[in-house]
Amino acid sequence: MIKLNLLLWIALLALGSMSSRALADYALAAQAYASGDFTTALDEYRQLATGGDVRAQYDLGIMLINGEGGEVNYSAAARWFGSAADQGHEAAQYNMGVFALKGIGIPQDFYVAFRWFSAIAGSTQPSASYNLALLYEQGRGTAVAADKARRWYRVAAEGGHRQAMYSLGQVLYEGVGGNADIQQALTWFQRAAKLGSSEAQYNLAGLYYLGEGVEQDFHQAADWYLKAAEQGDPLAQFNLGRMYRFGEGVEKSMPTAAGWYRKAARQGDSYALNNLAYMIFNGLGVDEDPVLALALFSLAEQGGNANAGMALELLKPQLGLDEIKRAEQIAQTWLMDK
Repeated sequence: MIKLNLLLWIALLALGSMSSRALADYALAAQAYASGDFTTALDEYRQLATGGDVRAQYDLGIMLINGEGGEVNYSAAARWFGSAADQGHEAAQYNMGVFALKGIGIPQDFYVAFRWFSAIAGSTQPSASYNLALLYEQGRGTAVAADKARRWYRVAAEGGHRQAMYSLGQVLYEGVGGNADIQQALTWFQRAAKLGSSEAQYNLAGLYYLGEGVEQDFHQAADWYLKAAEQGDPLAQFNLGRMYRFGEGVEKSMPTAAGWYRKAARQGDSYALNNLAYMIFNGLGVDEDPVLALALFSLAEQGGNANAGMALELLKPQLGLDEIKRAEQIAQTWLMDK
């Protein structure tokens, strides 16, 4: 931390002693960029960056990763971000952490990523704090430390990071890195869910469905499953289909149940495939079609659903060889035919 403060001071000192000509050039570069003259902006930023202007180094890196004024060049962007980062530019330090984490422009290196995220993590850098928590949780670039992961998830969550809110709720619910606390978990799931996290919406629905930490409420469960399902979450789609099938918190509707099962099944969910196959075989809310049912039971079995395997043993003897062959053909392409 002392080293970082020193670098920031040096950077500020350098900016304070810049000539009026250098300041004018930076203003010219920024004006050219704002007006869409990327060629001029790129040239001006490059000259300033070569002279050590930390702002120009960062801005030049941004232009290079966006391909503004020329081709996208991640390796060159990494060099300029690195120069700015070494001068204490926090946004550049964060970008270097991401580049090292993902292997963009530089070789993937979790240790380097950990070093950069550690340098700037805090309440004003929630994204860096979240990534640092992930590295601690996964043991990448550092030893696994569940308690530190939990602490940094909280810092990021309190800084407004939506995914960190969900992750903090998860570790609180599971008791990872400390004692379990379902009430705090519920609070963070609610905050993340309201911000649109489908994972948090799904978990919140499950808590209302089971009555964990809250009074059991099927209506609330269905509402939160719907929000997650509309974002494409296959587990939420399956559970919502199940609730419509049995009329839990919603008006019972076989066609609606089959529709949500179908959405989840198209994503390969083996439970949804099995349940949809059952409804198609029995004509529940959909047209009866034993051949399609056989195809879907086969896909569900391939996905590890044991119930589907038993259904196949009962269904196959009822169909002819041509029908079985047609079902095999349907199964080969059904998941891709969306």
